[in-house]
Amino acid sequence: MKRTLHALGMACALAAAAPAMAFENNTCYNQPVRWSNSGQTFKASTVSFPTGYWRDTLERSRIFFNANPSQAYFSLVSDAGSVGLDNGENEVWGSVDNSVLQGAPALTYWWSTCYSLFGLVTNHLDETDIIFDYRAPWQWTGDEVKSSLIYYTGSLRQMQTTGLHEFGHAFGLMHENDEYNIMGADFTHMHANSSTARGYLGEDASDGLAYIYGPWGANYQELSVSHWKYAYASGQYSWHRRVQAYNATTGVELPTTTVNGEPGYRVSKGQKVRVEFTYENSGESTQSPNVAWYVSSNDWITTADRRLSTSSLTLARDNVYTIKRTVTIPKNLTSGTNYWLGTIINYDNALSDSDSSNNATYVPIRVN
Repeated sequence: MKRTLHALGMACALAAAAPAMAFENNTCYNQPVRWSNSGQTFKASTVSFPTGYWRDTLERSRIFFNANPSQAYFSLVSDAGSVGLDNGENEVWGSVDNSVLQGAPALTYWWSTCYSLFGLVTNHLDETDIIFDYRAPWQWTGDEVKSSLIYYTGSLRQMQTTGLHEFGHAFGLMHENDEYNIMGADFTHMHANSSTARGYLGEDASDGLAYIYGPWGANYQELSVSHWKYAYASGQYSWHRRVQAYNATTGVELPTTTVNGEPGYRVSKGQKVRVEFTYENSGESTQSPNVAWYVSSNDWITTADRRLSTSSLTLARDNVYTIKRTVTIPKNLTSGTNYWLGTIINYDNALSDSDSSNNATYVPIRVN
């Protein structure tokens, strides 16, 4: 028998690729390492996560994680007692002890059993513990206010996104570096529209959980769009950047500018531009949603905005789709004014969608 401790934070050397998929999961004799029971309970320290703001923040991570098409889910209960590693309980707490944190903003420890006897494999997770660094420079927020977040106009890191990343580890997902996904740089894996931005599990992690634990089987469907995309690999992590806009004639990226503190583009009235967004299907089955593109006088994209174009996309749950669309900048916009090019997936609500709050986003522009 072999019972093994793993620590998954800023570095991990035990990832094994799942067959023909982008996500990564740990394996034991070519079988996914997983819980014997797909529903788990985690105990949240009442010292680190007291009732109120911080406990609610952790609860948001639970809600976002459980919104996936697999049989994997977890519940949270309060833990008023002591916490510790390898004590037979799944626990979540905060620490300032670098010997535990190992320099990571958060870290997941997990113990697993893996052995083969006469060709019969015994393989299961035994315990996981998630620890957040409660010191600088990891300044956390539980808010979903865009202006407070790093990589928007603020300086704080949203705990929900990192919570999703760590709970992904707790259910057997490893780091991923070749696709836009929560198991890479989680703090830039977000939905944003208007003043709100929040982390989410996404297609790749959802696909991995469905592979490991099997589909939920309740016809769970989920469509979404983001103004982030895959940029490059850095070690085991995918790094993400904002989506881009291009001159439709030359294919060259448009001149950049800053609009209300966010990266945007300069455009001319009547110009044809190619604007890209990242579309995901995190549900159980392939969907063909209708998608619309808009121009808006603000960063809140709705169907009340001026529609520029429509199309239908076919999205499977085995890929992340960053797609370019050619639109024409209206000639009657006001020069020297900021606008926002937006998109809405499933804009006509023709398809079942578990959460329509993540169906719209934008790219800022300034009209010459």
